[in-house]
Amino acid sequence: MSVNPRFDLPRIGVGLAHRPWFVRGIEHHRDRIDWIEICADHYIYRTEGRVARAVELSQRLPIAPHGLELSIGTDAPLDMGYCRDIARLTKAVRAPWYSDHLCFTQVSQIELGQLTPLAFTETAAARCAAKARQFQDMLGVPLLLENITYYMAIPGCTLTEADFISKVVNDADCGILLDLTNLYINAQNLYYDPYDFIDRLPLERVVQVHLAGGAREDGMWLDTHDQPVDSHPEVWDLLDYLCRRAPVRGIAIERDANPPEDFGEILGEVERARAIWA
Repeated sequence: MSVNPRFDLPRIGVGLAHRPWFVRGIEHHRDRIDWIEICADHYIYRTEGRVARAVELSQRLPIAPHGLELSIGTDAPLDMGYCRDIARLTKAVRAPWYSDHLCFTQVSQIELGQLTPLAFTETAAARCAAKARQFQDMLGVPLLLENITYYMAIPGCTLTEADFISKVVNDADCGILLDLTNLYINAQNLYYDPYDFIDRLPLERVVQVHLAGGAREDGMWLDTHDQPVDSHPEVWDLLDYLCRRAPVRGIAIERDANPPEDFGEILGEVERARAIWA
């Protein structure tokens, strides 16, 4: 597989999404955690000290910032003030890349408070690609776009989700953050083959992976991010399948709620992912 020079990136290993309940565990086990992913939106607002805090973290472990409010799918121009703040943070922590979601989170400058899926159409793909290219030029590092979960067939689609993602990232010349838990949940709920989905992507653009744990309720999988990855162990098989085919540079374990009492459970997930990735 040929590598696009833009994606000739460092292999930063396996790390954790930085959460308050992990701070002490990360500090005590820096030798077993390769990097951390911070929520960029928590570090660009309020005071100058927030960016300084991110810089301080980056002096302990490599950082890749992950955003929530780029809203690449909104049918409106980018929020340039937000983009400049994100670019400043990304540069300050010397991040190898920056990621956000392929979705929309705002309509008419109103924040929706959720990651909302797009209709998978040529028009939407062209709009997202143009904005992604513009933002990536501001960042100075590769932009990665992440697949999200959704719970019903999206009306008006003329493309499959995999083909939609492929068109956006190819036209924008940007990368993919492939959330394998999101992929598994969508595949289970919407009855499609997650391995075929992976095969349809431009795998040379898959830079990072997310792993998390969801919950099954009333016959449907939910993207809760509050369970161990082993709540659906098939995700480990997806990781193995992907890592044999794509030049994955980094993997992050996410746990947004219900942290385990024993941090060793999280370290076990990091080490299992590292063994597969290696």
